[in-house]
Order: sequence, then C-alpha cells, then structure tokens
Amino acid sequence: MKVLEELFKVERAAFEDVEGTLRVAATLSARRDSAVYRGHFPGSPVTPGVAMIGAVVDLLSQVSGKVLSLRKVNSVKYLGMMSPDDVDGATLAATLTPDGIATATYTKNSTTYAKMKLTLNS
Repeated sequence: MKVLEELFKVERAAFEDVEGTLRVAATLSARRDSAVYRGHFPGSPVTPGVAMIGAVVDLLSQVSGKVLSLRKVNSVKYLGMMSPDDVDGATLAATLTPDGIATATYTKNSTTYAKMKLTLNS
C-alpha cells in the first residue's frame, strides 16, 4: 500500500533540485474515507506517526523518480495530534540529500505537527 495515496491527496507540490539536493513542498488534504482513519481511532481519527513517515518516503520517491525505502529513523518528534481537519491545507516539506538523508516537517499555519530525519536507500 502506498501510504501517501491512502491517507493524503496532494493538492499542490513544488520541487527543486539544487546541486543534487531535492527539496519538495506539498500541500495536503485528508482522504477521510481511508480505512486507516476509520480504524485509528473510530470517532476521533488521527494520522498515525508511522504513516506520516511512510508518506515522506512515498513523496520523495515520486519526486525523485526512484524507488526509495526507509533504512533508519534517525530522529522523529511528534509535536501534536494531526486529525484529518488538521491535514487539510497542511504542508509536508521534505529534503533529500545525495547521501540519502531526508528531513521533513508537517506544518499548518503556525503549528508544527512533526519533524523527522530519516536515512533512505535507493
């Protein structure tokens, strides 16, 4: 299952490659009919943290044109629960360096929901 497609719709995305470092910013909306939201948690859905990590890998794979996989979670900080309402209009900003280090944040307005640093394999 592609996590990005299961949970989120990418409304807009912009990316650039600067000397081998890929930067992408995507504006998201929630797919409220997702089985993940129905089960996590019924009546009060929130976006699972592991799914947020998976969506970063999926987005960077799409933009880079490579099949990327998660090798290591270097660090992750979940700073707030992200409901489907919070997802709507949120930005997923991610960077991928040539050596496979990815950083990402989920933000909406002045709220940061998650920050992460990952190591990816291609």
